[in-house]
Amino acid sequence: MAPMDGRTDLSAGQSDGHFPDFSTFAATSGCTRDGNAREGYCENSHIGTVSSLESIKRLSGCFSMPNKYGLPRDIPDPVKRQIRQRSKFGCVICRAGIYEYEHIDPEYGDAESHDPDRICCLCTACHAKVTRGHFSKDYVRKKYKEVESSNKLDVPPPFDDLDFHDGKAELKIGGISYDPGVANVVTYHGNAIFSICPSSGSDTAGINAVFLDDEGDQTLRISDNIWYGALDAWDTEVIGRRIKVRKKKGALALVLRLEPPGKIVIEKLDMRVSDAHILASERSYAVGRYINNSKVNWFHANIVHMGAPLPGASAIEFLTYFEAEWRDQKWNGRGKRLATADGMIAMQTGLGVAHKPMGVVVGANCLKFGMASFACGLLELKAMRRVVFRQPDRVAEFIGKGAR
Repeated sequence: MAPMDGRTDLSAGQSDGHFPDFSTFAATSGCTRDGNAREGYCENSHIGTVSSLESIKRLSGCFSMPNKYGLPRDIPDPVKRQIRQRSKFGCVICRAGIYEYEHIDPEYGDAESHDPDRICCLCTACHAKVTRGHFSKDYVRKKYKEVESSNKLDVPPPFDDLDFHDGKAELKIGGISYDPGVANVVTYHGNAIFSICPSSGSDTAGINAVFLDDEGDQTLRISDNIWYGALDAWDTEVIGRRIKVRKKKGALALVLRLEPPGKIVIEKLDMRVSDAHILASERSYAVGRYINNSKVNWFHANIVHMGAPLPGASAIEFLTYFEAEWRDQKWNGRGKRLATADGMIAMQTGLGVAHKPMGVVVGANCLKFGMASFACGLLELKAMRRVVFRQPDRVAEFIGKGAR
């Protein structure tokens, strides 16, 4: 008897002996086992009892079997990357940034190979128009060739909407915690690189951001709750909730994880802004100023939470020494202050935690914050990357040991 919820019954009791054990099926099909029941089921909610492998193949669209030429449905990663690059990282018709890999001609069932000349990126909406006969395969092929051969200035970047419908917006970076009123997440000499716009009246909340790679080239931007990929990127890939941008093979410049509504988590950021550098994982961060092309003066402040923000508050701010000194003097005597003997590193209400010679303030213009630790030191960029991304809990310790 089929389960009452309509899911396909794959239990051992329903098998006629020709069906492999469930673990084999799960490994090849992507189907899962119900944690509260004995039977397995297909997440596509196919209906009816099945009693053989052939029945499963007919009923389950998620069962990945080779076509009549023995070609697996899964396209090898290097071929997928070629297709993304040639499609300029979006649907070749509407430029949507979320897409599937579409066999143009022949269709997958008649294909003998995964040929990037005959496969393009196509979003589900445009694919549906092809399936229903609104778009011809010839039209898809024409659009693919146009996008592939066009100058980057003549092709719109890939894009897609972000969900901020509930009026909240949050950009998580480096394990830093801050009140919603901290509108600027990263500021560089008065320019907001990452900012948050809270909802106001009929205006919805949102995030605006420009992400750069380790040479200062744009990898992705978010504007008015829409993300836009960079056509100059080596590779941009959307996998589930993650948007990944690679500078080259094996070198991720940016990984964002979407947690709708209203939240974006930076899982990896390796970004240069002029003479400054930001390294951030989900759990930790380091910010620095360049001494030369390989060595950087790094700073890390482990602030528990930033609260009571003033106008212009910023989680991380790059500024000049003189601006940092002026702010320190402005707030001196108006709240609690701690500083090194030479006064070059100061922590003060309204100021934040400032490394004046570097021109870096963490928790800028916040009246309340708690600091667990801070560290500064001269280190090579390559060494700092390794710690931030592989040992995030040891960032302060590593920086504190100094040059090496």
